[in-house]
Amino acid sequence: QLQTADFVPLACNAALADAVCTPLPADFAGVVPCGVCYSMSDFGGARAGETLTMASGLNVVGRLDFPDGSKVTIETPSVFVQGILSMSSTRAVTGEPDISIRMTGDTDIIFTPEGENAGACSGGACNVGPKAFVVAGGQLDINGMPDSCPTWSRIKDTDSSEGIPTPTDFPTQPDLPTSSSGSVCSASLVTENFEGGLNSWHGNLGAYESIQEGSHDGSRYLSITERTANFQGPLFELSNEIKECILPDTAY
Repeated sequence: QLQTADFVPLACNAALADAVCTPLPADFAGVVPCGVCYSMSDFGGARAGETLTMASGLNVVGRLDFPDGSKVTIETPSVFVQGILSMSSTRAVTGEPDISIRMTGDTDIIFTPEGENAGACSGGACNVGPKAFVVAGGQLDINGMPDSCPTWSRIKDTDSSEGIPTPTDFPTQPDLPTSSSGSVCSASLVTENFEGGLNSWHGNLGAYESIQEGSHDGSRYLSITERTANFQGPLFELSNEIKECILPDTAY
């Protein structure tokens, strides 16, 4: 009982990004239907802190959304994501999670894919073992940290031969230069979402560039076509102001 083909997004979820999410039904048994969005918004208010037991597992075929402020514990032997499972939290990290998923049981779980993925498992089902968390053709969209949380610094190396190193031993963000316009340079040299057009992006030497609609999150994206060589990928023209902000001997 093994996977025999690739899993793909379900066609019945094509309009899911525009679907209106409704509160989780009071009699919810663990399956979110395809093309349907359920919201856990009630668990940020009257039902905050409840524990939901889903003895037959949680199967997200459509979309299950945990908006900011949701507080709930889910006890389940399995989680299957064939659609979208989204969670968001902007509060400060305290070590005490608002959302907990407790995996229960020690018996093997049989996963039966939906729709066009029905043939992806030999015999129509896959044995995924106990306490299974499976993403099959779906997507996880989890944002568990506030945007203001500093995440730039990365640990380059550690040396415990002379005791525990102090934070001053590690690399820190360099002092950013000031451009000719008088503004302090940003740590992000290029930020683009293509909602305003191509801007300074184009295809390299003979390739054709265009802005397309309908990416995985509904936003626009850059498409480079008519390529005949590897170097004909996306090309970005650096403005003088961006060039003034580039630091020498610095990895970007």
